[in-house]
Amino acid sequence: MQSKVNELIADKLEKFKNLWEECSFYWAEIYAGTFKFDRVEAEVSALRQLTHQELIDFFNEHIKVGAAKKKTLSLRVYGSLHTSEFTVERSETVGPYSMLIDDILRFKRSQPLYGSFTRECSGYIKV
Repeated sequence: MQSKVNELIADKLEKFKNLWEECSFYWAEIYAGTFKFDRVEAEVSALRQLTHQELIDFFNEHIKVGAAKKKTLSLRVYGSLHTSEFTVERSETVGPYSMLIDDILRFKRSQPLYGSFTRECSGYIKV
């Protein structure tokens, strides 16, 4: 596992190849509203502290089938011809372990790891 972590650290610490790549990184932070310009250093620091046992524990708690803290995201998209179905769905009560997300951008920005997986900004998705 340590070799994979070292590869990931080396990849993250790789210098920008040109000014466009560096500029894209900073603009992606600004566009996303996260303003975490030291993101790479923070991620590398966290990776260096990561242990094999912590990774196994995380998998067992959050990812493994039947894990206590496993979470699932389910999306429903309705086309304009199905507004009646959408209206019925919106009027139903949300269960105790469910969350209705009205503003996807606000939800994404509220997540602690939002924007941490991309190094460069190759394009934007408008929601």
